[in-house]
Amino acid sequence: MLAWCCASVDRQADDLFAAGEYSQAAHAYEAYLDADPSPGPETSRALYRLAVTYGSSSSSLYDPERSVALLQRLLTEEPEGEYSLGAEVMLQQQKKIVSLSAVVASRRDLIQTLIDDLSALQEDLARTETEVGERNETVQALSDRIQNLRSEISRLSKQLTDREVELEKLKEIDLEVLPF
Repeated sequence: MLAWCCASVDRQADDLFAAGEYSQAAHAYEAYLDADPSPGPETSRALYRLAVTYGSSSSSLYDPERSVALLQRLLTEEPEGEYSLGAEVMLQQQKKIVSLSAVVASRRDLIQTLIDDLSALQEDLARTETEVGERNETVQALSDRIQNLRSEISRLSKQLTDREVELEKLKEIDLEVLPF
């Protein structure tokens, strides 16, 4: 009875696959394979069609790693079977897809890291520009203060010179007026 059940599920899966109902067909093929059928043409067909379903990027069940595992199982169980040549070609393609997907994921991670680094650098730049602006204001204020001090020194220096001149004049007057 179990053999009849699995064989009918396999036919049902083939009908669903032929009708383009890949998701439902995949569930039926999975049920067929879960019944642990012995290797043979029906099992190879189920494995191949499942691999096609999982390997198709337009499938809602897209999973290239699962497709690779199914194709490897098919080639292990029936290396010279009806589906072995197609499975071998598809296996190489799916392995490339898996490999390229890993590269893409790695590059996406790198891009995200670079975006995060760029954001941090932009924040640092904005903070630095603010600090530079504040320091420029401080430098300008200090420069203005230095200019004011120089002016004050110049004014005081002139006053001192004037006082020294006056003092010298007073000394001369005092020396002339002295009663000796």
